[in-house]
This record gives sequence, C-alpha cells and structure tokens, in this order.
Amino acid sequence: MPELIELVQNDNGRSKGVLVSAEERVRFEIRRAPTNRNQTSLARPMVLLVPILAGGRELMSLVAQRLADHDFDVVFCERAGRALSPPQRGPELNELFRRNVLHQRLLLKWLRHSEQPPPSLHVLGISMGGIISTVLAAIDNDLRSAAICLAGADLANLMLVSSEGRVQNWLSWRQETDGIGFDSLRWELNQSLSHEPALYAASVPTEKVLFVSAALDTVVPRRNQSLLWEGLGRPERLDLPFGHYTAAVVLDRVIGAAADHFRAHCP
Repeated sequence: MPELIELVQNDNGRSKGVLVSAEERVRFEIRRAPTNRNQTSLARPMVLLVPILAGGRELMSLVAQRLADHDFDVVFCERAGRALSPPQRGPELNELFRRNVLHQRLLLKWLRHSEQPPPSLHVLGISMGGIISTVLAAIDNDLRSAAICLAGADLANLMLVSSEGRVQNWLSWRQETDGIGFDSLRWELNQSLSHEPALYAASVPTEKVLFVSAALDTVVPRRNQSLLWEGLGRPERLDLPFGHYTAAVVLDRVIGAAADHFRAHCP
C-alpha cells in the first residue's frame, strides 16, 4: 500500500500530494468539480488523466477543467521521468514505461483506500498517455471505462515513422552515436518494449472503451491507430478530420464525448 507523505489542500478545490512506495515517489494533483447548491453528496466519479510524451501540464490542466465542468473530479500524476533522452535505449525506455504504469496504479490504489474513495474511476489518456492507458485498463479490472485518444500500437514501427520531433531527435542520436540502422532499431525495440499495447488490448473489455482517432495524424499514423482499435475489438470510435496537434481545435467535442462515455459507465 503506498504511503501518503504530503497533501496540501487549497480552497479552490485543488490539492497536491506525494505518495511513496519502495523506491518510487509519485507526485499527484487532484482537482475537484465545483459543488452544486442542490448536491447531496460530495462523492463524484473521478477521471485519471495520463499525459502526453512531453508531460503536457498545460494540456492536462485544460482537460481537467473541461472535465470538472462536466461534474467529474480529476486526478493526474507527474511523469516518472523524461522519455527519449540520451543515454536511453530500448531497455531504458521499457523501464520508464513500466514505472509510468506503476505510478498510475499506485495512485489508483491509494484513491480506492482513501477516506473518501470515488464511487467510480475512469481513465483518459492522450497520445503516449493513451498507450499507457491501454495497458492500465488491461491490468486494472476495476477501472469502469477508458477514453483512449490519438494512440496506436506496434510501437517499434511507430517510432520509426512518427513525425514527432522528440522521436526524430532520438532516432538521429541513435544513428549518430551507435551507427545503428532502422532495421536494427526495429529489432531492438521489438525485443525491449514488453509493454506493447497490442499485447494488452485484447484484455480490455471492448464496451469500456471510447477510441478517439485523427485521420491526418502523422505523429501516430493512421495504420498504428487502426491496429490498436482493431486489437481493442473495434470499440466506439470518434474519428476527427484533423492531425495530431490540430485536433486541439475540437477539444471540447472530444471531452464532451469522453464525459458522456464515462457517465454511461458510472454505477
């Protein structure tokens, strides 16, 4: 059981805390939805947000506010570490992925055993957060539902074709430092990345999932999105006529669809 060593609560419904478990330290933030005058209970369903590759605190804050407007409490934790940075190679990336999944699980476990546990817990992940959320939904049967947004499967091939700047820089560093070609990189990543979402997708109940894709995405290409969608059993799908980042212009539509999906799976 993770131990809460710090919790600072503010009058605006926000609180920040720190959990420790063995050598792991999880920094998290909770944002409570505004209390309605006629509300008889303080317990609301809660959504766990899982961030994008670069952390995305501004995006997380915006998404959290939108979900609070839909009467959900929201929680998210900091990344376990920075990804795709020298000297990380395949094994180090896999370890970082494992720790990110572990941090989400520790946070969920503490929430369920807190003084006021949420009546239901849901997860929303965007991009890399959607990939982590797929694994999380597969191994945590008590998550009521999941919104997996702009995510894909077949990570080894995805990383070789993604237009994401951080991925491209990492590939260039590997080529210059190790003199390694794409075929060898593909083999290394296939051998190292044990948390490949395609291996977990079949364990996620299809009816739990809302899948959000972008038709013009080059960060997570269409092929990789479709592989994950197929692996999840072809769940309900919201397909946007945008790219990975331009999809932000319809953020309210995405959050509204996710909120409706979560609400439909509340007890």
